[in-house]
Amino acid sequence: MLKRASKIFVGTDIARTASLIIYGASGNLANGEIFVTDKNKVLLAAGSTVADSNIIFIGAGINETYDYVTETGTAVTDVRRIEFSSPIEAGQIKEYRGTAYSVAVQEVATVSGTFTPVIGEEYILRFVYKELPEHPGQFTHTYRQIATSVTLATLYDAFESQVNAHKSRRVNLVTTDTPDVMTFTARAIPSLGNDSVNAIDEYSLVNFELFLISENFDSAAVAYTSDAFKGEGVWQQVRDAEKSNLQDQFGATNRTAFPVILPTLKVVKSETYDTIVIQSDRSYQSPDNSFINRVPHSTIIYLPDGASQTTNILAVLNPYMASAPGAFANISF
Repeated sequence: MLKRASKIFVGTDIARTASLIIYGASGNLANGEIFVTDKNKVLLAAGSTVADSNIIFIGAGINETYDYVTETGTAVTDVRRIEFSSPIEAGQIKEYRGTAYSVAVQEVATVSGTFTPVIGEEYILRFVYKELPEHPGQFTHTYRQIATSVTLATLYDAFESQVNAHKSRRVNLVTTDTPDVMTFTARAIPSLGNDSVNAIDEYSLVNFELFLISENFDSAAVAYTSDAFKGEGVWQQVRDAEKSNLQDQFGATNRTAFPVILPTLKVVKSETYDTIVIQSDRSYQSPDNSFINRVPHSTIIYLPDGASQTTNILAVLNPYMASAPGAFANISF
């Protein structure tokens, strides 16, 4: 099975450097600044088309500089290192799309319906959690209450105290009176230990089903008022994409054996990102020089939502992609 290779670029929330120069002693490229070049890796001007260059590269300045001495003996210092994408051939571009940041939404369920609790009877809330693929079966948790009053609010308040006092709970509970309703909102996974750039676990949301176990719940019913949605461009998603691509992009295969030497992830915690994706095929000569083969490749650019440099990047990419054989629609955020 052919694996799609990827290059990931994570920009910073900055404006385009005035009179940008990306090479040499006069270079002024900033860390996290992303740009587009032609086939010779010369900056591509806004409005350029396939007629100007049949191949483009995406480049990014990173937080690393180096010194060198020119052939004439001139010392050049603090030159910013650049990471480049693989060549993007206009005739082999299959997809060009952008996705604006959207916030994650937690799952919400309510229990409503009027009934009179039976004193001395047991009422049970059983949650079945479905977001744990590593668990061999259903992961459940059960909350139990014995009714001590015929007042429904008293029973619901008892459940509220029990659920919210549970340190390992995966939902929060809020009760309201007149009408009596229990509202369960999934807790954000970061509050359960996944709130770090270097976290081991991947980003996910709590996904649950709620069952009412008692013949005395009568007309009470569970309704799901909000489905879990991971969002788009959430920082944990960008983190996971960077982590999963370390092997392809940097050859970083060691994740466990000491010493673990990995590139520093560029994602910024709590940042929000817009996404640009370019899917293309990369051409290469067969080993026996008898034919041209192609391999699928993804170039993914994450830019902080609202970053000023996004306008400059799209001013180059949009006209170019529109002029490509695929005649791709413009991206706007």
